[in-house]
Amino acid sequence: MPTVCIPDPVETLAPYDEERAAAESCGAELIFGDGTTPLRDADVLLTVGLIPIDATAIAGLERCRLIVRYGIGVDTIDVAAATARGIVVANAPTYCVEEVSDHAAALALGLARRVVALDRAVRERGWAVAQGDLAGVRRMRSRTLGVVGMGRIGAATVRKLHPFVGRTLGYDPFLAPATIEERGADPADLETLLRESDIVSLHVPLSEHTRGLIGADALALMRPTALLVNTSRGPIVDEAALARALSAGRLAGAALDVVSSEPLPTDSPLLAVDQRRLILTPHAAASSDDSLADLRREVFDAMRAVLAGRWPGAVVNPDVVPRVPLARA
Repeated sequence: MPTVCIPDPVETLAPYDEERAAAESCGAELIFGDGTTPLRDADVLLTVGLIPIDATAIAGLERCRLIVRYGIGVDTIDVAAATARGIVVANAPTYCVEEVSDHAAALALGLARRVVALDRAVRERGWAVAQGDLAGVRRMRSRTLGVVGMGRIGAATVRKLHPFVGRTLGYDPFLAPATIEERGADPADLETLLRESDIVSLHVPLSEHTRGLIGADALALMRPTALLVNTSRGPIVDEAALARALSAGRLAGAALDVVSSEPLPTDSPLLAVDQRRLILTPHAAASSDDSLADLRREVFDAMRAVLAGRWPGAVVNPDVVPRVPLARA
């Protein structure tokens, strides 16, 4: 009997009745790991990304045909090592496009209109004092939005913020300028986007090329009145450099749904930043009852396809030669 293993189960998905039913519908058994359980007998891994599926772990996968990520990013999976072992890697690329773009737009508008800061001021310092915190607020229509990463989520964020802003710039080294234009933004290189944007929203995957992408040098390019929004991956932003820029007034504000170490450590430099300049949410951008159902559907579709001998719909490593041959749908 094939085995489907979840090596890093989380309470969010418990009690995993749907996973168990989906596995059994394929004639498979569902088992759970504890972070140390050997995975060599698993035919399919469903990972939430809490533990790395690195080259060492992949070397011990003697039967594995498929690794599926509960989510979009596969930075916790060594895709090259999986490919070399004939293991297909899949993800759930569309399940939270609406939620994350909603959250990014909400953070951008919340920062620009100082919604969270004003709420705190009313509660802590009083109505009249809070009204004094409005200096420097500018009309949204006069602002330029810069979107770094014009994939599904970046494009959706552009679409949702288009009615509010006057101009939109888009940067994506993997897309042709014409495609960026079709998705609603004027193509720009990263330096130009950072220099000219009033609001910068990040929508790139974490990789060796994007880790630390927004560091001290990038932040120095941004206007002192600019705002930064990150709903992608925490390590894309150098948090110490961001904290310094915010505290020194070299950047007007930031909103982060993700941080480099989650949950946020109590000694994070971000916690020392004036709360009026920084909004923090707990990696919640992708979450909704609707997106959770879609997430499971995309993960189960990939599992069912491979266990039935077919290619899944969302393959991260399409050049892999599967260890067990798969038919095209």
